[in-house]
Amino acid sequence: MKRFALVMSVVVCLNTLAVDDRFQEYLAPNPVHLVAHNVDDLVIQGVDQINKNGERFTANAGDGKQAYGVSYSLLDPLNKVHNLRAPRSTRYFARELLAYCRGSLKVEEGLAQAAPMWKSLADDNGEICSNYGYYVFHQKVPEFEDQTQYEWVMTQLARNLDTRKAFININQTDHKRRLSKDFPCTLGMQFFVRQDKLCCTVSSRSTDIYTGLPYDIGFFAFVTELVCKDLKERCPKKTQKLGLGYVTMATSFTQIYDKTSAQALALLSKEGKRYETDMPEIGDAAATLRDIYDQTYTTPVMKWIYNNAELGK
Repeated sequence: MKRFALVMSVVVCLNTLAVDDRFQEYLAPNPVHLVAHNVDDLVIQGVDQINKNGERFTANAGDGKQAYGVSYSLLDPLNKVHNLRAPRSTRYFARELLAYCRGSLKVEEGLAQAAPMWKSLADDNGEICSNYGYYVFHQKVPEFEDQTQYEWVMTQLARNLDTRKAFININQTDHKRRLSKDFPCTLGMQFFVRQDKLCCTVSSRSTDIYTGLPYDIGFFAFVTELVCKDLKERCPKKTQKLGLGYVTMATSFTQIYDKTSAQALALLSKEGKRYETDMPEIGDAAATLRDIYDQTYTTPVMKWIYNNAELGK
C-alpha cells in the first residue's frame, strides 16, 4: 500500500508539472510587491517594473504595456503627495480631493474641475462613476439611511478592532448597466488593524501608473489617515496604542499607455531622489469631516487642499 501511495503521489506530481508546463504561457507571473515610504518612489518602481516586465496590450483606451498582479504599498500614508511632476501634479491632486469631498457624480460639479478629460467619460445625464469620494463619504448603506459607507467602517472598527467587515464598495453592479465610458477601476477598500496599526488594502482591476496610481493612492492614504485619527478620537481608551499603518493597492493589471510612455519613462531619471510632502497631517478628524460635509476649509489640511487646487487658475 505504501508503495502504491508513493507511485500515485509521483504520478500526481508529474501530471501537475505537465499541466503547468502546458499552460505556463497563460499563467500570470509570480505576484510582485513594490514597497516605498512615499508615492514618488512607488511610481518610479512601478514604471520600471512595467517597462522591464510588462506585456503589450490593446484596449479601447489605447495601446501600451501592462504587468500582472502588482501590489503597491505606501508605508507612510503621510507622504501622499506626488511631487515628481509638481506643481501640476500637486494642483491636480488637490482638485481631485476637492471633487471627492463634494462627492457629486455630476462631472461639471466635480472631476471636470480637476481635468477637462473627465467630460468625455460622462453619460447622457452628465454623470460619471469614478468620483470615489461619493462612495466613501456620501453613499448610504442600504437599510441604514443615516449611515454612509465611511460611517459603516467606523462603526465596525469601533465595535471590534479585529473586524474583517470594515469595507467600502466602490465598483458596483449598477455600473454594469450604465451607458458610460467611465467604469471605476477601484473595486473597494478594506480597513483593518494589524500589530496596532490601522492599514488599508485597496483592490483595483486596472491602474495606470502615470495618470492613476499617484492620485488614487494619495486619496486612499488620506481616507486611511482620517479613519485612524477618527477612531482614536471616538475610542480613546481602546486605541491608545493605535498608529497609522500602510496603504496597499493590489492591482490585477497595471499599465503604461503609449500616449504617456515618454513622460512616464522620463521619471526614471529621477530615481534615488527623496521627496517630502508639505501636506498637513489631520489634526482633528471631527472638524475635518465637518469641512468635508459642509464644504468649508477651516482645518489646516482642508485649507491646504483648497489653496493648492488653485481653482481660479
